[in-house]
Amino acid sequence: MSSYDYWTGRCHLRAGSPAARRWQAATDEAMVTVVVRAESEDDMRTRLQQTLDGEGLTLERLDAVQTLLQRFRREGMSKTLIDLAEALSPRTPVAFGEMLPLLSIPTAPQEASRPPPPPVRYDEIAWADLFTPTSPPLWAVIDGVNCREAMQRLAAAEVQSACLYATTDAATRAIAPWLVRLEPDSEIRHWLAGLPQAQHWGLLLQSHATLKQLRSHLRKFTMLWTPANDQAPVYFRFYDPRVALDMAQALAPWKLAALMAPLDTLIVGLSPLMNVPDAANLSDPPHFAATPQEVQGRLLRLALNDPETERHGEATPITPGRSFAIDPTEFTRFGALQTTRAQRKLARELMEPYATTPLADLLAAVEAAGRLGQTYRLVSKQQIKTLAKCCLELGDDFLQHHPDAREILEHPHMAGWRKRDLLEAWLPRGRIRHALLAPYRDQESEMQNDNFRPIVSEERS
Repeated sequence: MSSYDYWTGRCHLRAGSPAARRWQAATDEAMVTVVVRAESEDDMRTRLQQTLDGEGLTLERLDAVQTLLQRFRREGMSKTLIDLAEALSPRTPVAFGEMLPLLSIPTAPQEASRPPPPPVRYDEIAWADLFTPTSPPLWAVIDGVNCREAMQRLAAAEVQSACLYATTDAATRAIAPWLVRLEPDSEIRHWLAGLPQAQHWGLLLQSHATLKQLRSHLRKFTMLWTPANDQAPVYFRFYDPRVALDMAQALAPWKLAALMAPLDTLIVGLSPLMNVPDAANLSDPPHFAATPQEVQGRLLRLALNDPETERHGEATPITPGRSFAIDPTEFTRFGALQTTRAQRKLARELMEPYATTPLADLLAAVEAAGRLGQTYRLVSKQQIKTLAKCCLELGDDFLQHHPDAREILEHPHMAGWRKRDLLEAWLPRGRIRHALLAPYRDQESEMQNDNFRPIVSEERS
């Protein structure tokens, strides 16, 4: 018995004659999304070609071929595709969406080409500026993990609020994200404004949507499909301001626009460990060594520059389903931004024990430790921290001068945690040896310089 599946793809078509056009515009080319009932991808292409031949249409290109299940897992449910699939039958195995004509539009000559604006505009704003007569209503999404009293506070306040999780379990709801409407003089508004921004309690939204509409929309993004696991989604904490700022830089523009569809703006409280983009309109961007008091009250507002951003990369915008999905490129961007934040956090922790070390040197040591960790399979925070201490005290090239440390790291059968423990125990001896060898290293360096000078002189002569 044959086993059928539903396949989808994006077609670039050409009409063989004006009579074959299934679109209104007087152009021979069009784009269309197709759904085909077929046993395999090859069978799908065959059935599609047969249908197009009967319609007098030529298939110029077919891409984005996948099953509907694969499509939905990666990009969310689509009512249009579901309707096309339901229209199929053994006698009608091919269904086309709306055929969009490809028009050749002449462009007027320009005096000078301007680069397109970035997809996101970042501006600093104060709490008081969020409640002007023309401002959209203000909402907050409070992170129950970073703000454990959120549920209790909201239960005692007379405000519009809703949990973004559907669970009725009290323990889970206590750490869930909570959506709440903020009024200018409400107790909740003043409470949130007074919370330390370094606590990363959540973010603010400006939107004319209702509580029900916002909750329904934001719930679609609480879970995330990633290339790391195509079997199940993971929790996506977009309401953590650090993640929100990474998200604005990592997501494809059309996906960010899909998330912000009912939002006028998204607002985060600045903190020292955020990845603030270079394009942000800030007079004094916060440094990783800044104190919480230096950033308290400073807000960064994110708004889309291009209202059509969601159309980038797709002929038809895709509305995500309950589970959002990111591709390998976006996954890599998220990983790089997370690594940068982790490095700055570790450099900040090293500020106290190495108070006289310049901040740039602290960060450079952490980055060097990360590279060593990748080489010797020491990847945990504590393992990288130990390597960073070695780099700070003994130099980035300490393995060249300390064979006993190199022997620890190069041991082929030793676990990473054990290497770290042995390296921590060795470090005091390494300090002593490093100090004893310092005069000889200086003397060796001077000899190398003396040997080098005549060569340079001879070459110049």
